[in-house]
Amino acid sequence: ITARMLPKTVKIEDERNNKSKHFHRRIIFVTIEIALIAAYLSYKHNIINREQLSWLRRGKHDVLPRTYQQNTSSLAEQLAMDVRILCWVMTTPNNHKTKAIHVRRTWGRRCNRLLFVTSQADEDLGETLVISEVEDKYETIWAKTRLAFEQIYHKYGDDMDWFYKADDDTFAFIENMRYMLYPYSPEMPIYFGYNMKYDKDINQVYMSGGSGYVLSRESLRRFVESAIVNNTNCDIINNLQAEDVAMGQCLRAVGVSAGDSRDAHLKWRFYPFELFTALMTSYYTDDFWHFGYSYYNPRACRDCLSSYPVGFHYISPEKMYFYDYFGYEFLRMQLDDEEVLPKKLSIDEVVIPKPDNIWDIVKI
Repeated sequence: ITARMLPKTVKIEDERNNKSKHFHRRIIFVTIEIALIAAYLSYKHNIINREQLSWLRRGKHDVLPRTYQQNTSSLAEQLAMDVRILCWVMTTPNNHKTKAIHVRRTWGRRCNRLLFVTSQADEDLGETLVISEVEDKYETIWAKTRLAFEQIYHKYGDDMDWFYKADDDTFAFIENMRYMLYPYSPEMPIYFGYNMKYDKDINQVYMSGGSGYVLSRESLRRFVESAIVNNTNCDIINNLQAEDVAMGQCLRAVGVSAGDSRDAHLKWRFYPFELFTALMTSYYTDDFWHFGYSYYNPRACRDCLSSYPVGFHYISPEKMYFYDYFGYEFLRMQLDDEEVLPKKLSIDEVVIPKPDNIWDIVKI
């Protein structure tokens, strides 16, 4: 009997060993991922929080107005007044408690105004913009986006400078966004995000919806008053088209420029995936679709992300708190160089580089 039972016992033991190995591999991968993110945020740790922004003051080139010298409030508070950002987050009732609420508890509270666009009001989310005219499904995101921007324009268009559209799995560092937008007037027809190309035609530029995109007040005005009214090169009939692609076509049709959101060192500030995927050079293989559609060189390396990142995508609620802690609570002993704000630009000074992506479009 013992001899007969032995093979089964061995099989059970093998299954246990396999499960144990799988579990340990999973633990190792998660540990490496967390370590990479922690190392990046610790090594850079230049995310502009209130403490660091108080160090940003007038430099030798006199880049800050005199009023900043005389104002007793911190520069972070001054920037929050000068660069007013309305953030609106696309969500659904099914995601209110599992995703959206965590946006409100982390990065969303740093916006000048935070709205959740959904089909049902929810007091736990604070201010909601209820749109029930279209179904809550992926295929109707474009229609929902148009309606949201239209209502936001009529209700808040005069009160805000910039309008940031995000998903409920986006994470954004709003202080860094203000810092990026500071040189640009909200009256400029320009918007920012992660630059993508629809096809090999380099003129077909749009911003990836995942990490979000931010419109100036003038861009929003042109979208609502011209693009969706005249329907010239702006398709508002086909609700099945990808929202970010359609948005890019409509903005381009009314003369809104797709700005370059990379920093002065050509490093990414918006990134349409998780942070660690940009740091691990071999995480995606050469045939990954993203490489062919990125407008600028989609390089991935340890030093490819900006010290002042703005937005990431596919961020779970757990990682939102992780990002929030390392972005705003974590401190390390160091003496940083003093920073200064960039100078204001006129529309003639805005330079948008040509694409430098040599990857071919991957047909999927």
